[in-house]
Amino acid sequence: MTSLSEFLQVAPVAPDVLAPSLWLIIALPLLGAFICGVFGKMLGRANVHLIACSTVGGAFVLSVLTFWATSSMDLESRRLLSFFVNPFGQDRDYVRYALAYDYGTWFSAGDFRVNFGLMVDHLSGILLLVITGVGFLIHLYSTSYMEHDPAYARFFAYLNLFVAAMLVLVMADNLVLLFVGWEGVGMASYLLIGFWYEDPAKAWAGRKAFVTNRIGDFAFLIATFLMVLTVGAFTRQADERDFTSVGTSSQRYASALSDKGPVTFLGLQKMAEALPDGGPGQVNLSTVINAGPLEGYTFGGVMTAALLLFLLGAAGKSAQLPLYVWLPDAMAGPTPVSALIHAATMVTAGVYLFSRMSALLVLSPTAMATVAIIGALTSLLAALIAFAQDDIKKVLAYSTVSQLGIMFMGVGMGIFWAAVLHLVTHAFFKACLFLGAGSVMHGNGDETDIKKLGGLRREMKWTWGTFFVATLAITGIVPLSGFFSKDAIFHGVHHNHLAGLPWVSSVVYYLGLLIAACTAFYMTRVYLLTFEGPRSKEARVAHAHESAWQMTLPLVVLALLSVVSSVYAWPLLKASSDGRPQPVFENFLSPVFSAMNRVVATGKTVELDTSVPALGDYVFAWLVAVSGGALAGFLYLKFFPSRAGQPAPAFARAVRRAAQNKFYVDELYELVIIRPVKFTAFILFRVVDALLIDTVAVRGTAWVTARVGSALRYVQSGDAQAYAAVMALALLGGVAYALIQVLQ
Repeated sequence: MTSLSEFLQVAPVAPDVLAPSLWLIIALPLLGAFICGVFGKMLGRANVHLIACSTVGGAFVLSVLTFWATSSMDLESRRLLSFFVNPFGQDRDYVRYALAYDYGTWFSAGDFRVNFGLMVDHLSGILLLVITGVGFLIHLYSTSYMEHDPAYARFFAYLNLFVAAMLVLVMADNLVLLFVGWEGVGMASYLLIGFWYEDPAKAWAGRKAFVTNRIGDFAFLIATFLMVLTVGAFTRQADERDFTSVGTSSQRYASALSDKGPVTFLGLQKMAEALPDGGPGQVNLSTVINAGPLEGYTFGGVMTAALLLFLLGAAGKSAQLPLYVWLPDAMAGPTPVSALIHAATMVTAGVYLFSRMSALLVLSPTAMATVAIIGALTSLLAALIAFAQDDIKKVLAYSTVSQLGIMFMGVGMGIFWAAVLHLVTHAFFKACLFLGAGSVMHGNGDETDIKKLGGLRREMKWTWGTFFVATLAITGIVPLSGFFSKDAIFHGVHHNHLAGLPWVSSVVYYLGLLIAACTAFYMTRVYLLTFEGPRSKEARVAHAHESAWQMTLPLVVLALLSVVSSVYAWPLLKASSDGRPQPVFENFLSPVFSAMNRVVATGKTVELDTSVPALGDYVFAWLVAVSGGALAGFLYLKFFPSRAGQPAPAFARAVRRAAQNKFYVDELYELVIIRPVKFTAFILFRVVDALLIDTVAVRGTAWVTARVGSALRYVQSGDAQAYAAVMALALLGGVAYALIQVLQ
């Protein structure tokens, strides 16, 4: 009899058979978007639902098969079947636990070339399951939530388009194709956030998200250009020892660059392994670039600049300082949009980008420290703002910003596997919370003010139960997934140290503890005001009603996933290198981050701690979470009800007002950035364009030409006698001039 372990090691479809069909995972939701968008009104509501859900469901099935195939083995020989030859390495340099297929040249210009290549390894495979799995649940939920909306076909077309773009982002094997998915999700999010564009406020929220993301995307482009120039400089200056030390040769590397292009992730990874100081070879981080546009700069300096630009791009997509301001306003879109874009997929793109480029990031402790500190400050600011928000979706929006900051803390301190694990668990419990909020609104006349709800525990039992589980998960209560994934990040942040910047780990760790307590506080506040206590006297409807099964079933599935996914953080396996206890997820992602570990071992840029949290660490983390929740429970169940009708102290009111107004960050941006830009645009329009160009240059030239022509018209009369008289006068004048010259 075949054991479960053996069953999971043999994929139903062989990797070499499945690899050429990877494009179908993207094509299915893209086809659904086309059919729903073009033919939706003719098909009818039921057929639109069927097509939209089935295309994403089909992509999920293909993703499961692909994910399964990444670990496929031949049980008789115990030989791994899911591998391919690294085009940038020697013939026996294999990329293991991965599928890839190159569909040929996408475009080329001179020596620059980009292929349409897709790759699925354990990192992108787990993201495929999250995108298509959670995406399918949200599509199912939307069939009931949006059933009365007249533009349902357009909505599902946008949802399918978003899923397709996100799949391109995670499956791309190079930076340029990833950027196509990056821009695609930005466009789809603009369409979905501003879905109800008849409302000017909602249309404005979509524009705000679009413009903010474009700032980050421009930085992403500049960073990509820098990487192209860096690869070119490396190939010119590196000698054979640089290539031999990382398992390749100069001829093999140059051939792969010619075939695959300079921004393929595997090629960038090889370059990253060759660059650390202390390694053999001609080129390292302190080497000065001797030719080209980057002449005079060191490889390390250019790498840091590029990574910081990538951070600005990631800050736009993942809502980090200074570009986080779009995400809370994005709650203007339908609630399923919030669950899909702002919990499970698009906002995690920055975390995925740095995880995919982990070997490059660890080359620069400065960039890592910046990522970690930006994450910590963003997380703390968003948590403090969430304290005073009364709109249930706004609280969850700032919670998303805060949780993304925690992921950036993990990425910045080198604990990549824990950051990705928190990305996955956050997708489950935050999608459950957003969909639960949508269910609350659906059953309460679209009420979003948590102070006008209350008592829903007795009237919406399925929504209450799933929201309660998800709240415990994000708060960090044992044994739910959020506790273990968050604690894994904090443990790594505390024990990892950046070269030359040892203070960063302590600062980020203690900020993380404060953030954990704040998270427990504001999430407990939301839960208590929404589900516990008596029904508010200001409620829109006297009694709430439970949602349909299409809405409650996804809530139950996501709540269960929020519980069972905690097993991936348990140290149930042993590391292959030294036999130490190793969390399941760290072991699972070890092939993806092996290059990063080699760079760290050579360059000593980061001191990575591989220990697992002890029982005391778990107890301490649990006490931090409980303290925040207990404080919220005391305030909102005992203290504030006992002081009903009494005015709060002036200081407390001022602090609350500042938090409610988001600490006036939007107003600061309006004053410092938006108004000066608008004024500059006004000057350029009214003075430069309208006055100087249109009036003086264009119209002025025409006016002068017209006046000169009018004057010359009088000398072109057509009268021969007049012409003869002028000629005679001219001749007489010439003779007079000649006589004067002779007499002198």
